[in-house]
Amino acid sequence: MTTSTKNPAKKKGSVRTELTGVPASPGFAMGSVFPVTNRNISVVEETLPESRLADEEQLFLKAVNKTVKEVTQIKELSESRAGMKDSLIFATHLMILQDPGLMNGVLDKIRTEHKNARWSVHVVLGAYIDRFEQIDSPAMRDKAADLRDLYNRLMASMEDSGPVLEDVAFEDGVILGGHELLPSLLMSIKPGQVSGLAMDTGGRTSHVAILARSLQIPLVSGLRNFAALVKSGDTVIIDGSSGRVVINPNEEDIKEFHTRQEIFERQRRELFTMRQLEPMTRDGKYITLHANIELPSESEKVTDFGATGIGLYRSEFLFFRKDAPSQDEQRDAYRYILETMSPCPVTIRTLDAGGDKLVNGITAVNESNPFMGWRSIRVCLDRQDIFCTQLKALLLANTKGNLRILLPMISGMAELRRAKACIEKCHKELEAEGHKVGKVKIGAMIEVPAAVMIVDKLAKEVDFFSIGTNDLIQFTLAVDRTNELITDMFQPHHPSVLSMIYQTVRAAHREGIPVAVCGEMSTDPISVLLLVGLGVDELSMTPWNVMSTKKIIRSINFEDVRDSALTVLQMDDAESVNDFMHKKYAQTIKDLGISSVVGQVENKK
Repeated sequence: MTTSTKNPAKKKGSVRTELTGVPASPGFAMGSVFPVTNRNISVVEETLPESRLADEEQLFLKAVNKTVKEVTQIKELSESRAGMKDSLIFATHLMILQDPGLMNGVLDKIRTEHKNARWSVHVVLGAYIDRFEQIDSPAMRDKAADLRDLYNRLMASMEDSGPVLEDVAFEDGVILGGHELLPSLLMSIKPGQVSGLAMDTGGRTSHVAILARSLQIPLVSGLRNFAALVKSGDTVIIDGSSGRVVINPNEEDIKEFHTRQEIFERQRRELFTMRQLEPMTRDGKYITLHANIELPSESEKVTDFGATGIGLYRSEFLFFRKDAPSQDEQRDAYRYILETMSPCPVTIRTLDAGGDKLVNGITAVNESNPFMGWRSIRVCLDRQDIFCTQLKALLLANTKGNLRILLPMISGMAELRRAKACIEKCHKELEAEGHKVGKVKIGAMIEVPAAVMIVDKLAKEVDFFSIGTNDLIQFTLAVDRTNELITDMFQPHHPSVLSMIYQTVRAAHREGIPVAVCGEMSTDPISVLLLVGLGVDELSMTPWNVMSTKKIIRSINFEDVRDSALTVLQMDDAESVNDFMHKKYAQTIKDLGISSVVGQVENKK
């Protein structure tokens, strides 16, 4: 998003400093910085007489009610400004506030241990925060940040220091910066108040990053020492497209900022001309472009960006609340998507709980390695009551015949056959009840190396494959994709990864079934060329990225990228692959005029 364009005066004696972080939300901004510091909370442990316990209970309960009202207010504001999808962050906050474990834990400390309310909240909620922080995953640490947000609210409510949601005292167009920015702060600001964001912590998966992208506010995260270097009133340039931040820029920096800002806006406008064009290479190879969604309401706008179907609906978002959705509730949600998109195909992934997607009452947070623990299809097969409820809802919703059921994290034939048996069982039970149930296409996600090793056998059992490249890369290279300390080791173009994709495509095509890719590789320009060259039939991505991907596809010859893909398959390291692809295609992609939107096409090593 284009934001502030005025040239703030550089303060006398200020020092120019340039930092590089994670490009978390694209766009450009320049303005005076407003440092955000999280206030320190002092908590004293008290042991109370019996006569004071009732008052202390009431203090806590009133604080909870007050906080619920504040978070509800923020949630409603989020729905109106950022959309239903991102208001789920605050719906989760409400779920935590109403969690019996939290409520009873605090009340028990007051009633049985005679502790004061503030200390009880500090101990009980602090234990929740510690559990998330001890899991070796930046995604879990992002969740700990959300809990700290709630902690601050409850403490402020018990101090009776006024609502946390209030007007922030700064001028319009400022840059908000700090060690950690909280989601509620972002939703408390008014439109136009903040032109850019910079923070030391977090990455692209943090809730602040998700909200910033929805609100189209440029954000650079993972800067590490921005808060220590910046002072109130310093001029700051934010480049959310490349992850660059300049504190107290010089005239050359400011000139470059205006140039890149204008390019960004022009490229955004030009991409919309792609919406109605076919995603076909110059020599006639058609590549299906679908969209990934997380909420049923998103299906309404998918075709506005030029997508011809939904390649991934993450159904677990229906479960992110206190109670699991009923069969009827799920049926209605799925039917809405299927009917809205008809006759276009809709791929709905069955419940993918676990890992960094914690579902109340189903998954736990105390696994030592949650990404490789009790998650995804493993949860579903162990909890067939939940799985079959979802499957029946899906089958009943398929009135238009455009449903594709996707089974996640399949690692062997036994899992696949058990899952298919559940689908068949649900089909027969519904027909016995008098329902007319049509056939559906069933697919398997290829996202663990074990599946690739038996992909020829899996291909005989399903109607399509969907390669989840995020997890496939993570598991193949033993690199946590959310860990900023080893970001450089997460290499989508590693020869082993490319070989696995090619193996999957060849096995699928021998059986006459298509292959989709629904990971982040679908949005990277060089990766798109490799995937098309490797024979992938379908790419699925966030709706906005469909237009830039379509522009890339329309600029190439399939025969050429196929030859390139076959060439790099013979290489023995990712650097060689990147060097080859960069030399051959970087200028072509640069000439398309999409660099500000998709990121700079650089020779990544």
